[in-house]
Amino acid sequence: MKKLLPLVFIVFFISCEKEKSQNDLKISIENALGVVASQSPLGGDDLFFKDVSYGNGSRNLLDVLMSNKGESKGVVLFFHGGGFVAGDKEDAYNELLKETMQSLLANKITIISANYTFINTTGNKGVISALEDGTAVIDFIQSQSNTLQIPVNKMVLAGVSAGAGIAQWNGFRESSNTQVQGVLAIAAQSTYDLYDWENVFPGFSLDDLRGMSPVLQTLFSQFYNGEPTQEDLDTVDYRGFMDATDPPLYVFNQAGDELINSQGELDFDVLYHSFRHSDYLRAKAIEVGLPFYGVYAEGLDAFVLRVLK
Repeated sequence: MKKLLPLVFIVFFISCEKEKSQNDLKISIENALGVVASQSPLGGDDLFFKDVSYGNGSRNLLDVLMSNKGESKGVVLFFHGGGFVAGDKEDAYNELLKETMQSLLANKITIISANYTFINTTGNKGVISALEDGTAVIDFIQSQSNTLQIPVNKMVLAGVSAGAGIAQWNGFRESSNTQVQGVLAIAAQSTYDLYDWENVFPGFSLDDLRGMSPVLQTLFSQFYNGEPTQEDLDTVDYRGFMDATDPPLYVFNQAGDELINSQGELDFDVLYHSFRHSDYLRAKAIEVGLPFYGVYAEGLDAFVLRVLK
């Protein structure tokens, strides 16, 4: 029994020191970010910092969710979907992604989920406002990397639908991809030059569909903040940015390719999320020599863990 006492004391001492270190980290982050840690939306006792401001806009808010089991091995920056008119950063914790996010946390990957400016926000510049918000989040994370104890050059940009577009636009731009090791795009669009979608869908005419669908016409006008110039189209054509030096791309699209449904109406799920978009991205990746992956090869969390090791 006497021999066991020193061992028990050592274990107790190490446990207390670990708890103190975790509490010191929590307090340090609270002071730096200006928010108090709250209960993790995924359960457990991981550290969660909600509604951290990264800019001046009403939707320039992000959440930080990090493991309490040791130093972070990297970060996944997630952007939600919603067609740039809906959705919220809390979508990262829903049933669709919950298991993936829990797996990442278990492997000491920090998760940052961000809101961004909607295209129907008064005074915005169209979709470019949301895309540039993505850049602002990346800059914010870099500025707080020491506080959050995130290693340099260990970031994956991820998103669903509209969020996948933000991830790709920033992941393939030379000015914002220096910290990025991978881009994970779920239900992705292939480019935000919407006229280039005429190369995605056989027989597709954007202007004809704009005339057919008042909803599409309104969205188109909000998307570009009016009628776009060729320069506007080029600025948001992230497929055109792709080259062999960019981070590897993982795309997961499941929607079909019938644009008009049985009621004779435009199917927006197909328009936005068809497998044809992933095929178009894959063709570009092959052309420029960029590594391209999908669910046929590995799971979402497996891709993240591989590129961040």
